Parts: sequence; C-alpha cells; structure tokens
Amino acid sequence: MSPNGAPNGINGTTKGRILLVGSGPGHPSLLTLAAHHALTQLATIVLSDKLVPREILALIPPSTKLHIANKFPGNADGAQNELVDLAISYARRGETVVRLKQGDPFVYGRGGEELIVFRAAGFHPLIIPGISSALAGPLLADIPITQRGVAESVSICTGVGRGGREVELPAYERKRTTVLLMGVARLPTLVERMLSPTLGYPTYTPIAIIERASSPDQRVLLSTLEHVVQAVQDAGESRVPGMIVLGWVCCSMHGERGELGVLDGAGEEEREKEDLERVGRWLEGRQWRVEEGLSERWKWVDQAVQERN
Repeated sequence: MSPNGAPNGINGTTKGRILLVGSGPGHPSLLTLAAHHALTQLATIVLSDKLVPREILALIPPSTKLHIANKFPGNADGAQNELVDLAISYARRGETVVRLKQGDPFVYGRGGEELIVFRAAGFHPLIIPGISSALAGPLLADIPITQRGVAESVSICTGVGRGGREVELPAYERKRTTVLLMGVARLPTLVERMLSPTLGYPTYTPIAIIERASSPDQRVLLSTLEHVVQAVQDAGESRVPGMIVLGWVCCSMHGERGELGVLDGAGEEEREKEDLERVGRWLEGRQWRVEEGLSERWKWVDQAVQERN
C-alpha cells in the first residue's frame, strides 16, 4: 500500500484510476458538472473517441495528455482495443485516465465491454453518465421523443448489428417513437425494410435525420419514409454522427398549436386523410425540408459560457 492508503501499482507506484465519462451529444454546455471536472481537474491523460467534438476537447488543459482513437472503416475493433490497452497501461503507471466517449458510455457506446475488461485488469472505473444523443438530439430539433396524444413509448435501436449484420427493427406502432443510432449510412436498406409488409410502416410516416446534434453545423432533414432517401441524396455530403427519428413526434411541435391529435379516435380512412393533411402542414407542402444550424436561442448560452471563461 502507498502511504496514503491507495493500492500500489507496478514498480511500487501508486495505482492509478480509470474514469468512463460520457461527453454528451456535443455542445460543451451539455457536459455534466462531473464530466467537466474530470476533464479539467482530474485527468492526467484523456483517451477520446474520434467523434467527440473539438469544442469539448478544447476544454482539456494543455498539460493533460490526449490520445484520440484512430478509427476508420474496418478498424473500429482495433482502435477500440488500443484505447482499452492504453487505459490499463497508463493506470498501472499511476495515471488518472479519463476514457471519454460520445453521448452516454452505455447507450451503444461499448461501455459495458470496457468496464468488464478494466475490472479483469484490477480496476473498477468511476462511471460518469452523459446526456445521450438519443434523448437530446431530437429535442434539439424540436422533437420530443414522447408526447401526450402522440407517442406513449420510445424504442432506441441501432441501425447496424455487430460485424455489419442486419438488426431486428420494430414493426410500425402508431403511438411509438423509434430512434435509430448509427443507421444513416444504411438508410436505403432500412427504409426498404420499414415499408415492407413485415414491418408495415405507411409511406407517409414522418422521419427526421439529425446530424451533428447540438453542434454549430447541426442539420435536420425532415421528410417521410417515401421521400427521405432522395432527400438525403439531395442534401449532399452527410455530417457524422447522424441519427434517425421515426414517428409522429417528428411533426408534433410544428406550428403554434402543434400536431397533437395523432392518437384521437378516428376511422382508418378518415385517419389516413388527417395524417396526409398533417404531414402536408409540417412539410409546408414539400416532400422534404432542411433546417440548418442550432436554434438562435442557443446564442445566449454560448455567450454566457464565453463570459464565464
């Protein structure tokens, strides 16, 4: 044991610590206080996922070592293993290691896999949750994932299975919101499956593609399942990371009074007519529309942060 009671590492050095930290959807103001403290006060080295925005990495003091994952198509597992090995190596040298992950570490962030490996190596990490983009991303596009009269449940899924395998998608349920992470690159295949008789989504089902949620270059593409593939192609180069929100919540906040009567009782024929009218109002008579950038209302938050710093 070291003089202060901490366990010793190799060569008699004080054993270090590992923190699994969620960075939230991207905007620095959406870091938790614990995450901010870990990055700015506790860490002696930060091992970061590639998708963590530079605005968050800029908070790390120059004296703190920083290593960013070298992830590229086909190398995801290799880069993941490298970061885990580095974390254990630095912790054994007595360092305080922050393993920084986009969003929340345990919402499709491989946090569980890392936690098990760290425990096997003798480290029990402190877990600092992050605001998941699955929850915050839609809201930053004025889309609540649940809403009385519109959606009573939400399903959060991945758009791609392990090793690129096809995943099981939820069938259409009018009163449910479906959030798909890591699926934009496979959008044509996903749409084809959703429109199949097996899953049964109507062609006019509202859908939103939210890219780089909470970042200054956030982009939101609003359309229907019938037209969304063409809309994405028309929008040009994609902005990663992206997510998909599917369901009637996508248009629920449109207009002064919103579109809140989705679950009201109506016959099937009458309901389809109302749905088409609802979608028409939401898309303003177009097949799709694009919203660029964060809301102007975020500017006062950015200004307040800059003044404080």
